[in-house]
Amino acid sequence: MNNTFIHIPGIGRKTEKRFWAAGIRSWDDFIEPLPIPLPAAKKVLINNHVDRSRHCLTGKSAYFTDLLPTSQQWRIFPHFSQSTAFLDIETTGLDGYSNKITTIALYDGHSIFHYVNGENLDDFREDISRNEVIVTYNGKCFDIPFIENYLG
Repeated sequence: MNNTFIHIPGIGRKTEKRFWAAGIRSWDDFIEPLPIPLPAAKKVLINNHVDRSRHCLTGKSAYFTDLLPTSQQWRIFPHFSQSTAFLDIETTGLDGYSNKITTIALYDGHSIFHYVNGENLDDFREDISRNEVIVTYNGKCFDIPFIENYLG
């Protein structure tokens, strides 16, 4: 987790790659003198976020999930593996109101759990509640709204 910079406002994939290429591969490497020029205000912003990030590594996953782009939230998994789950669903169609969930797969970093409609789908509610972070491929747009609508 400490080699991720894109959760810092104003740092995107290009800048992060530029940091890495210049030898700034972790938060610990972000020290003066920096091998690349940055405006003073940008250095202060980054240093403040690095300090806050270090503090939040002790169980504050929401700090990172709130700041990381959805497609990059997988980056927190090694550090928050005890409270992170990967999720995928299969449905009978794309309409969350007239179609059904057929299966849900959940990976918690140790085991894969399958929830099948008509067998154990209701168990999913309790099992998913043990996780702070849910990582999906298309979750915000499809998986999570579909699950919320279907399972209440």
